[in-house]
Amino acid sequence: MRTLAAGRGAALTFRNVSTDATVSLQSNGSVTQTTFHADESSTVQSTGHNVIILFPTDIPAGPTTTLYIGRVTYDVTAGVFSITGHSGQTRDLCAELVQ
Repeated sequence: MRTLAAGRGAALTFRNVSTDATVSLQSNGSVTQTTFHADESSTVQSTGHNVIILFPTDIPAGPTTTLYIGRVTYDVTAGVFSITGHSGQTRDLCAELVQ
Protein backbone atom coordinates (compact mmCIF):
# COMPACT_ATOMS: atom_id res chain seq x y z
CA MET A 1 0.00 0.00 0.00
CA ARG A 2 1.16 3.57 -0.68
CA THR A 3 0.10 6.95 0.59
CA LEU A 4 0.80 10.38 -0.86
CA ALA A 5 0.69 13.56 1.21
CA ALA A 6 1.27 17.06 -0.13
CA GLY A 7 0.86 20.50 1.31
CA ARG A 8 2.25 23.86 2.20
CA GLY A 9 3.47 22.79 5.62
CA ALA A 10 3.83 25.14 8.57
CA ALA A 11 6.25 27.81 9.69
CA LEU A 12 8.58 26.32 12.31
CA THR A 13 10.80 27.80 15.01
CA PHE A 14 13.45 25.77 16.84
CA ARG A 15 14.90 27.10 20.09
CA ASN A 16 17.93 26.16 22.17
CA VAL A 17 16.54 26.44 25.71
CA SER A 18 20.05 26.87 27.17
CA THR A 19 21.09 29.84 25.03
CA ASP A 20 17.69 31.07 23.76
CA ALA A 21 19.07 30.96 20.17
CA THR A 22 16.37 30.36 17.56
CA VAL A 23 16.13 29.23 13.95
CA SER A 24 12.91 30.01 12.08
CA LEU A 25 11.78 28.41 8.83
CA GLN A 26 9.00 29.47 6.48
CA SER A 27 6.46 26.95 5.22
CA ASN A 28 7.69 26.08 1.75
CA GLY A 29 5.77 22.88 1.01
CA SER A 30 6.58 19.24 0.48
CA VAL A 31 5.32 15.99 -0.99
CA THR A 32 5.78 12.68 0.84
CA GLN A 33 5.17 9.23 -0.62
CA THR A 34 5.16 6.33 1.84
CA THR A 35 5.24 2.69 0.80
CA PHE A 36 4.14 0.22 3.47
CA HIS A 37 5.67 -3.27 3.42
CA ALA A 38 4.28 -6.60 4.63
CA ASP A 39 6.83 -6.75 7.49
CA GLU A 40 5.36 -3.48 8.89
CA SER A 41 8.36 -1.43 7.78
CA SER A 42 7.98 1.49 5.36
CA THR A 43 9.97 3.39 2.78
CA VAL A 44 9.48 7.15 2.58
CA GLN A 45 10.46 9.55 -0.18
CA SER A 46 9.98 13.26 0.55
CA THR A 47 10.59 16.16 -1.80
CA GLY A 48 10.52 19.87 -1.14
CA HIS A 49 11.42 21.24 2.29
CA ASN A 50 11.46 18.57 5.03
CA VAL A 51 12.84 18.61 8.57
CA ILE A 52 14.04 15.22 9.80
CA ILE A 53 14.83 14.75 13.50
CA LEU A 54 17.02 11.72 14.28
CA PHE A 55 17.67 10.08 17.65
CA PRO A 56 20.63 7.99 18.89
CA THR A 57 18.82 4.80 17.81
CA ASP A 58 18.47 5.99 14.19
CA ILE A 59 20.88 5.61 11.26
CA PRO A 60 22.89 7.77 11.14
CA ALA A 61 22.75 8.15 14.90
CA GLY A 62 21.42 11.44 16.23
CA PRO A 63 20.64 13.63 17.89
CA THR A 64 20.33 15.71 14.73
CA THR A 65 17.77 18.03 13.24
CA THR A 66 18.29 18.58 9.51
CA LEU A 67 16.37 20.54 6.90
CA TYR A 68 16.46 18.70 3.57
CA ILE A 69 15.71 20.86 0.53
CA GLY A 70 15.26 18.62 -2.48
CA ARG A 71 14.73 14.90 -1.96
CA VAL A 72 15.32 12.65 1.06
CA THR A 73 14.56 8.93 1.31
CA TYR A 74 14.50 6.80 4.43
CA ASP A 75 13.27 3.49 5.75
CA VAL A 76 11.39 3.07 9.02
CA THR A 77 11.65 -0.33 10.73
CA ALA A 78 10.32 -0.83 14.26
CA GLY A 79 10.47 2.93 14.83
CA VAL A 80 14.09 3.25 13.68
CA PHE A 81 14.70 5.74 10.87
CA SER A 82 17.48 4.91 8.38
CA ILE A 83 18.36 7.64 5.89
CA THR A 84 19.00 5.88 2.57
CA GLY A 85 19.75 8.86 0.35
CA HIS A 86 19.24 12.52 -0.42
CA SER A 87 19.87 15.04 -3.16
CA GLY A 88 19.79 18.80 -3.01
CA GLN A 89 20.77 20.90 -0.04
CA THR A 90 20.91 20.13 3.68
CA ARG A 91 20.93 22.53 6.60
CA ASP A 92 22.14 21.41 10.03
CA LEU A 93 19.73 23.20 12.36
CA CYS A 94 21.39 21.88 15.53
CA ALA A 95 24.71 23.41 14.49
CA GLU A 96 23.01 26.76 13.96
CA LEU A 97 21.44 26.62 17.41
CA VAL A 98 24.72 26.14 19.28
CA GLN A 99 26.51 29.10 17.74
